[in-house]
Amino acid sequence: MRLDPVDGRGRITPCDAVRILAAADIHGRHDVYAWLVDVARERQPFAVILAGDLLGFPDGFETVETAQEANRRQALAALERLTQPFFYIMGNDDWVDLHGELPHERSLHGRRVELGGWNFVEYQFTLPFMGGVNERPENAIASDLAKLESLVDSRTVLVTHGPAFGALDLGVLDEPIGSPSLAELVERRSPRAHVHGHVHSQFGRVGRHFNVASGGKKRAMLIDLETMEHEVVTG
Repeated sequence: MRLDPVDGRGRITPCDAVRILAAADIHGRHDVYAWLVDVARERQPFAVILAGDLLGFPDGFETVETAQEANRRQALAALERLTQPFFYIMGNDDWVDLHGELPHERSLHGRRVELGGWNFVEYQFTLPFMGGVNERPENAIASDLAKLESLVDSRTVLVTHGPAFGALDLGVLDEPIGSPSLAELVERRSPRAHVHGHVHSQFGRVGRHFNVASGGKKRAMLIDLETMEHEVVTG
């Protein structure tokens, strides 16, 4: 699939900027979504990346699914102001899909999309953590990633919810919770950048790995894919 940058009226526009705006682990915070859209409108990245754990659990609903369905509609109400393409995957805390009817929205789990000379490949499953619907054992993740490997090259932004083993993946008790198979994929295929979330306390960058977990806070990263410079943006 190939997409082109568009303006607010849906027209294809030339794209000199090569920055992406990336965040994860928003957990349904409407104020964070509104802030993120404001940042995108001001800084004009050519794409917005949302790397999972996008919905929360508001009170007053009988089930997790109905709570997140209401939260999903609220998030989309904010995201509809985006003029850039935005790509998303779900995370281990997401029980419903963000999917709406917005013109530049794409769920990329398990697919490759080309945009502005770059391509995006995304995978949303993480190792078992809290019993979520988007969790799988390491052997299943390894099998999934083997099917995606041919899609990843040096112009790829690889987006996952979980981290690679050994890179920004220290969880509870400072134990690594990243996927060894994902680490091996990144080593073999050398994508331009690996963007992920999941571990709130490890927000930051190591080499080509960018942990953009906002943890429900107003924080995100602008990443220039040509220079590989990055900027932390906070509210």
